[in-house]
Amino acid sequence: MPQECLMLKLASAHCSHPGKRDINEDAIGMRIRSEDACFILSDGVGGESGGYHAARLAIHAALKRFETHGSAGLEQLALGSMAAAHAAILAEQSRSPEHSRMAATMIGLFIDRRRGLAQWIHAGDSRLYLFRRGVLVQRTRDHSLTAQLAAAGLPHENVNPNLLVHSLGRGDMESLHPAAPWSLEDGDAYLLCSDGFWNALSDRELEVQLQLAASVEDWIALLSHKVGCRGMQDNYSAIAIWVGDPQSITLAAVRQ
Repeated sequence: MPQECLMLKLASAHCSHPGKRDINEDAIGMRIRSEDACFILSDGVGGESGGYHAARLAIHAALKRFETHGSAGLEQLALGSMAAAHAAILAEQSRSPEHSRMAATMIGLFIDRRRGLAQWIHAGDSRLYLFRRGVLVQRTRDHSLTAQLAAAGLPHENVNPNLLVHSLGRGDMESLHPAAPWSLEDGDAYLLCSDGFWNALSDRELEVQLQLAASVEDWIALLSHKVGCRGMQDNYSAIAIWVGDPQSITLAAVRQ
């Protein structure tokens, strides 16, 4: 059982932009409390207004679950929040025939500040990146057909990258489980983002902009500016979370 630890400061910043589309189908939500925190991003699918509503239903349901089950462990919070988001979309599909094909991705980061632990869960191709001492150390694997084919060493270049094998509102969520918990370290930096965001930036660019940033607000502004300058067609959204003082830790690591 992890011991209680000195709580590290959490700071966050976010951006969400429609790109060249009329409707922004991305949605984000977060809660930071004295002993825990959650950060959730969702990218809606479904055309017309379906994707817009699906993402917002997912965020609302996941945050409500987090708020009402705060005493649960991280794994139960992660599983429960995703299950609640999935159920909310299924219920809307049943109520509204025009939304019968709505779906959404989700990436959720859950933090136990008292024990100094983080755990995440995802469905679809919205991603989480973890940087430690300024270097990328973890990234979620997309639940997409192209990612599955690539992992199996099979040709995937001509496959539609938007074909998802898991998403909220479609299929069985029981096979999805949270990642193993990670201990928080001073200087950790997390990035949650939709595919419209990560498609525009390489892993190395994410690292370089982190090394240039003086604050979490700077980091998200630098990244968002780069994505915007590349004229992305898709919506693009991201949440950045800094644990402790990444700016000092990152600079010290880079200068070694």
